[in-house]
Amino acid sequence: MTPRRAPREIVVPHARRAEFSRRLRAWYRRHHRDLPWRRTRDPYAVLVSELMLQQTQVARVQEFYPRFLARFPTLAAVARAPRARVMEAWSGLGYYARARNLHALAKQVARDGGSLPGDPAALRELPGVGAYTAGAVASFAYERRAALVDTNVARVLRRAFAPRLDPARAGGVRALWRLAERLLPRDGRAVYVHNQALMELGALVCTARRAHCGACPVRAVCRTGSRAARA
Repeated sequence: MTPRRAPREIVVPHARRAEFSRRLRAWYRRHHRDLPWRRTRDPYAVLVSELMLQQTQVARVQEFYPRFLARFPTLAAVARAPRARVMEAWSGLGYYARARNLHALAKQVARDGGSLPGDPAALRELPGVGAYTAGAVASFAYERRAALVDTNVARVLRRAFAPRLDPARAGGVRALWRLAERLLPRDGRAVYVHNQALMELGALVCTARRAHCGACPVRAVCRTGSRAARA
């Protein structure tokens, strides 16, 4: 039997994409969590939060994030510090490659002029910054029209628009990234809310263990939610 191939494109009509984003952003404005990294647009602070949130629970990051920023309030402070001091401040958070990458990144940015770039492609040239982190910093700090796809976002998009998609198949992740780009609002301020909302929906409602379709704000335009309503 020939295995299913992941689609090159996940086709979603424009009206449905627009309604999905509108409902998603309206829900986020009413129900989002008040997290400390959502109170800043400082690129360095956003970067630190995104690095910490990789492979680490939100509650754990909430404990470490303010302490780390108090010790290293700027990227320049990280660049000036010996790597051992940065690693010491990271101690207890785990996945220490993130701290090593942050220190190397700070050194590189200091050599190049001292400011984090806002362009996702330029961000990806920095140590430890992948496609997701570049999209997060660009959209959350600079309000750029940049997509991001992490585990939560991928799950939301797949359940909403392509429930039969196997992201492990060749091209599956690329198809989700292309869909994420097409879903972006045109305005950068709306992109900030849209991307935060996608992540929040995956964390609180469309979770890995269970899709809470009855509480989902985009159920009416979600293929999985609509199917659950008919069952």
